[in-house]
Amino acid sequence: MTTAAQPLQARRFSVAHLAMLAPWVALVIGSWGVIGDNSFLWHVRAGSLQRSVGEVLTTDPFSFTMNGAPWRTQSWLIELLYDWSEGIAGLSFVPIMILLVGTITFVTIALLAYRRSRSVAATAFVLVLTTIILVSFLVPRPVLFSFALMSLVMLAWDRPQTRWAVPFLFWLWASIHASFLIGLAYIGLTLIMEREWRELLKAVVSGLVTLLTAHGLGVVTFLLDFTQGREALTHLTEWRRPDFSDPFFIAYLGGILFCVIGFVRRTLPLRWLWVVLPFAVLGLTSVRAIPPAWLGLVPAVAAALQGLAIGTRAGLRPQLALIFTGFVLLLPFFLIDGSELSEERFPLDARMALDAGRTFHDDVVGGYLIWAEGPERQVYLDDRAELYRSRLEEFVQIRQGDLGWENVFERDGIEQALLKREVDENLVEELSSAGWATVHSDEYFVVLRPEEQTG
Repeated sequence: MTTAAQPLQARRFSVAHLAMLAPWVALVIGSWGVIGDNSFLWHVRAGSLQRSVGEVLTTDPFSFTMNGAPWRTQSWLIELLYDWSEGIAGLSFVPIMILLVGTITFVTIALLAYRRSRSVAATAFVLVLTTIILVSFLVPRPVLFSFALMSLVMLAWDRPQTRWAVPFLFWLWASIHASFLIGLAYIGLTLIMEREWRELLKAVVSGLVTLLTAHGLGVVTFLLDFTQGREALTHLTEWRRPDFSDPFFIAYLGGILFCVIGFVRRTLPLRWLWVVLPFAVLGLTSVRAIPPAWLGLVPAVAAALQGLAIGTRAGLRPQLALIFTGFVLLLPFFLIDGSELSEERFPLDARMALDAGRTFHDDVVGGYLIWAEGPERQVYLDDRAELYRSRLEEFVQIRQGDLGWENVFERDGIEQALLKREVDENLVEELSSAGWATVHSDEYFVVLRPEEQTG
């Protein structure tokens, strides 16, 4: 009786097994959420423009403030995919894309965590933390693909037999997102940690292939421009320093704490400091840096949790576990309403009130206008901080009332303003007092023009 019962018990699914379904629920609901990412929208139009001209973009084609200035679109490969997908299905391709790429990311993280911990409970714990940290960053912009690529690079590098795939993954990564440098840093740090100098050639080749994309050495130029524009990035919300009001930051700090405990318990050898310390610091620099920093810490966190057995003893019989799994996999699809553009972030109605004149607006509206009417309608600015630099600071000063709008409007030939009702309330009042008339007003946006142009 005892020997017969043991295989049956082994076939039971524990709470830890079922906890690994958590990412799926968050991923499905998040994938079909409202599209509010303005950066994604201009990336779509960059793809269609590159297809029409037959080459990657090397100067700005979208704004009247920086038109013709040197600028490279790092994400040229994925932008072509966006354009192709939009041509087939409109923006309805977005949720399927997020679901597919997100699933690849979470499955890869699960495999990587289990390889390092050999513990179902530890793997489930890492997946839950990853869900908390990544769920709000799973947006349709190119950074989505960087998460999957970093996870795949880490998994491929984790086994000597699969390291042949790493250079190809880095070529893709360099054609999609500039964060490939973080992946190269991870490879370099693990080489130092493990002292695998015989693998140095593979690491060097992985770095060199990033110079063989459509931009060639232009990748270096892009990275330098991005570095020089770091000050301008601070004006964008996603590049602010994280704080404890962000749940994903608390989860991130929890992962660092587990690494510390692992060092103390000696489940994590001290040589892991070569990886843990740099990536822990990276996540403290900005909100945007938390996801790649966390991915770099996943192997260390998993190794620190070796032996974790919480939720692995009692479990459901296979039949009940199968029913529960099917319920969890299908339920999220009944909780979604379909993906559409956010009325709160984008001027879906206010845009119709614009004439052909130059328009003053913020970076979010700029990304939307590029997608909706670009490049025919040139924008004031968008979120390409490496391009606008001082103009972003200038815009923030005007919005906050620290800089007068008159000289800027005259210099740039501004003929109308598309402003957000709540955020730009003071500027709306100033323009109205200066003789600008409201030609459109809705719950979220206001369009104003000088009275002489409305008469």
